[in-house]
Amino acid sequence: MGIAITLAVLGIIALVIGLVVTRGLQMKQLLEDGIDIDGKVIRQFKHNPKTGSLSTDHFLRYSYRDSAGQEHEYKSNVNRDFWAAHPEGSAIAITYSKSKPAISAPRFLVDAARKAMAKKKP
Repeated sequence: MGIAITLAVLGIIALVIGLVVTRGLQMKQLLEDGIDIDGKVIRQFKHNPKTGSLSTDHFLRYSYRDSAGQEHEYKSNVNRDFWAAHPEGSAIAITYSKSKPAISAPRFLVDAARKAMAKKKP
């Protein structure tokens, strides 16, 4: 039983690392060839990571059309204030990748990444 628990924990850790790396690569893609547009919030929701937790994750699901007219949807974890300012049906400023239009993020997150990268350059 001890080995099963250890393997389960290692599997969860690997999954989390994989998600972080994937999102980091997506953000890099957005910084390289991102196109700024407005999308539409189609759903707001909250999630408590675990029962009794004091923190709540706030999510927005939004849709947008790329330059070819293809519609895409994406779910993003955002801060409470941004979530509250973007009710369902409202416009949301986003950035999507020109070369991979299914990759997107709220523009404020991409702008924050741009700012952080600018600080790293000598």
